[in-house]
Amino acid sequence: MRKVVQHEHDTGFRLNLGEYARVLWRKKYFVLVPLVISVIVSNVGVRFLVPEYESSSVIRIGGIADVATEVDRFIQTGAGRRSRNAELGMQLEADVMGSAFLDELIRRMGMDQDPTLIVQAERQREMLYPGVTVDELVMRRLRNFLRQRIKVDGEGPGLFRIAYWDANPEACYVVTDAITSLYIEMQRRQTNQALQEVSEFSEEQLAVYKERLDRSERELARFQEQMAEQSTTTNPVTQGNAALSDRLRSDLGLTIRSAESTLERIRDPMAAQLGGVPDGDRIWRDPELRKLVSDLTNRREAELLAELSAGAGAGPGADDASGIVLTQQAIQRRLSALIADLFPDLAADYRPIVVEYFYQQAEINALKQKRDRLDAYIQTYRLRIQMAPQRDTELARLRKEVENNRDIYNTFANAARTTQISREAQNTELGATVFLVEEASKPLAPVRPDKFKILVLAFLLGVSIGAAGLLLTEFTDSSFRTVDDVEKTLGLKVLGTIPRFDRARWRHDSTRKRSIIWTVTVVVLVGVVIASFYSYGKSTREQLIDLDLSRSTRGATPEQ
Repeated sequence: MRKVVQHEHDTGFRLNLGEYARVLWRKKYFVLVPLVISVIVSNVGVRFLVPEYESSSVIRIGGIADVATEVDRFIQTGAGRRSRNAELGMQLEADVMGSAFLDELIRRMGMDQDPTLIVQAERQREMLYPGVTVDELVMRRLRNFLRQRIKVDGEGPGLFRIAYWDANPEACYVVTDAITSLYIEMQRRQTNQALQEVSEFSEEQLAVYKERLDRSERELARFQEQMAEQSTTTNPVTQGNAALSDRLRSDLGLTIRSAESTLERIRDPMAAQLGGVPDGDRIWRDPELRKLVSDLTNRREAELLAELSAGAGAGPGADDASGIVLTQQAIQRRLSALIADLFPDLAADYRPIVVEYFYQQAEINALKQKRDRLDAYIQTYRLRIQMAPQRDTELARLRKEVENNRDIYNTFANAARTTQISREAQNTELGATVFLVEEASKPLAPVRPDKFKILVLAFLLGVSIGAAGLLLTEFTDSSFRTVDDVEKTLGLKVLGTIPRFDRARWRHDSTRKRSIIWTVTVVVLVGVVIASFYSYGKSTREQLIDLDLSRSTRGATPEQ
């Protein structure tokens, strides 16, 4: 353990294991003393630590009702499944660490009724928190106490371990079992509540969309009836005779204008000869004449239908034409009789003119009725052509609306049935989403502190400190060990050496003082370390809450 000088590089350096062994033996106390002290301190100090027992249970989240898990099996990658498992783990930890869950656990196990906790809370309220109730202080302390001791770890896909540690092995087991049972019960309760809300919402929406479906079906039926009525309504104007109908209307217009011109030519001379136009009100009030005029109008309309039918290969029959002529002759005869009766003073030569005048009025009226009917046919045909795209669009819209409303109605109906089945299944294991894989058990040995591990670490620490001290003293010591060291360093032959003298009194006293100082320092350090172990163990014991297991309701029947 000495420095290698330049001439050793020149002559070659050889590893002398014997020299290293002598150095190690000479300074063996540099290694043994820290090693023994660290082992003794750790062995004594570990006795002051509080033993910690741990109990755990394993649950599996997800069942046949968990659709997302089934879907993830097919569409998610490995990273996606790990992310899903991590999300479930965080959700489980948040649920277990939540205030609502812990409060129910505390009340169910009767932890909040502990007399010691109540007394401590009353003291804190009087001295520190006058505005906070005793119950709230007790609950806060218990919540913090449980959060520090509950641990949730993942064990695999959908598998999670819920652990709880405590100085009391019986309390450790009871609390772990209570946490697991309460979590499974709350999950089932929340699932039932969610299913109830879904069922109520589905039933409400089912009634709403049932009404919408009925209304849309009625609108569709009414629209289809209107289309059916329009299709069954006889309209002689079709695509095949549309051009013919326009031509007939033009011809009717010419005929009416010609008849009106004839009427004007008759009226002016008649008015000049008779001094005015005879009053026609008394003539047109005659029932027989009115019947004949109406018959003429009907025959003209029948004639129109016959003419329009000519576009389909048929034409007006001879019976229709002869009927019109006979009606015209009957009107003329009736007009002659009425004028003779109503105007007896009228000269016989002017009576034919007056008859012709009123006859032309009847003819013009019949022709105008015929034209109006033709206009109605043409307008209906054109409107139908224009409205055909809109009618088809409206029909498609109504059908689509009915289909959408029916789909939504069926969806809510299926949801209501599924919810009912799920609610029934929740009462059995088939509908469960949280399964107990491994029950909690009473721990037999503490998991912390691990005495063997602490002793091993203390051994390694002592060896490390001793080795560091040995190396430090060896490399900082520049004295010669042997005659060979002197000759190699100085390059001179040693002729003789001076033997050691007995230590002087002053040197003996100095060595004694240093020994006392080192001994006191070591004793103080050992005492400080052991006191630290003792203080840590004592503070841990003071923070512990001795749970009264007699109030636990672990064996009670869960609420349904």
